[in-house]
Amino acid sequence: MKQIRYLTAILIGCLTLAAPASAEETQAGLKIQEVFQRYGKKRNVTMVELSNEMLETYDMTHYKSITIKDDPEALRFVRRCLETDQQGARKIKEVVDDGGIVSAYYQLSGSGERNRFILFKLSRRGIVTLVYIEGDLDSEDLITILFAGNKDL
Repeated sequence: MKQIRYLTAILIGCLTLAAPASAEETQAGLKIQEVFQRYGKKRNVTMVELSNEMLETYDMTHYKSITIKDDPEALRFVRRCLETDQQGARKIKEVVDDGGIVSAYYQLSGSGERNRFILFKLSRRGIVTLVYIEGDLDSEDLITILFAGNKDL
């Protein structure tokens, strides 16, 4: 009986440790993952990751965003990461001004049956916003969510 409880405790511990890693695996192989890791806990940065309940509402399996204020080096780093990750992606929208990307919306090749998206925006005040979304929604669904006035994303 003690062996069964011990084995159960080990399995629960392993599953608990594995759960956070699965969220990061969704971005595995993407350069933008480094943006979230490098800047996620810095000053003047807001990072958001939605809970499962919120994700299900929008047919998403993963949502992560980061907003970085007043950091020119971070902007350069984000743009370099975008240049890498956009290779092979479907450009839904890309705006370049003065030689640099100021707005972008890419659909990456899916992982399995899920679609993956990267959204980027540089505001006039120099605020960088980067969003990674994965889920069953397609690009038209995402546009509907974004432009239907849903500011809670």
